Amino acid sequence: MENLIPRNSIHPGAIYCVGKNYSDHALEMQQLEAAAMIAQSRQSEEPIIFMKPPTALETDGMITIPVFHGRPLSENMHYEAELVLLVGKSTDGCSIEEAVTCISGFGAGLDMTLRDEQLSTKKSGNPWLKSKGFRKSALISDFVPFTETQFPPDLEISLELNGKLVQQGAVSEMLHPPAMLIHYLSYLYGLRSGDLVFTGTPAGVGAVRPGDALTCRVSRPGAGSLEVVAELQANVI
Repeated sequence: MENLIPRNSIHPGAIYCVGKNYSDHALEMQQLEAAAMIAQSRQSEEPIIFMKPPTALETDGMITIPVFHGRPLSENMHYEAELVLLVGKSTDGCSIEEAVTCISGFGAGLDMTLRDEQLSTKKSGNPWLKSKGFRKSALISDFVPFTETQFPPDLEISLELNGKLVQQGAVSEMLHPPAMLIHYLSYLYGLRSGDLVFTGTPAGVGAVRPGDALTCRVSRPGAGSLEVVAELQANVI
């Protein structure tokens, strides 16, 4: 893991996040929400996009449940391990073929979610920014520089909670792959150099407690095993 782009050097103007980009996680969320059929998610031609404010970014690996006036805002904070893209070139509309030229790096990330708050606000029809956009809810590793002509389909994202593997998924399993996401976001919102794109999480999300240790990795096949190319270590305090 040499010549990485340091996480402390990244200052995004926007943090875009993709919901239900793995079919197994979409099913997992359906079971949590008791909502729409998974087939409907699979048939969607457009990704589900939400945002976190830049102040949600956390580069020191510290995870805390937000508190307001002395009251914790959640009793059920979940981890979501994700591949994160670093935008390297501003664009207000790039083709899928051009999209990879706008990616300057990729790394591991954690989209921390106040699940009880999210499900409650979804049920009431209210916005759920609080459940996703609180401070320290977007954690990132250092980034692997990317200068290829095609995004590597063999990358895998995984998460260990206290040493136990709880999440694992491949880029090839995404419903909307990286190039499509960059293409889509560039046309709808415009992308700026330094923006981050959290690309969605595989199944296996779950709750964290104070004292938990999380290790999120981006890996690719090496000599008979998976080679770790980016790693994020975080602790719940």
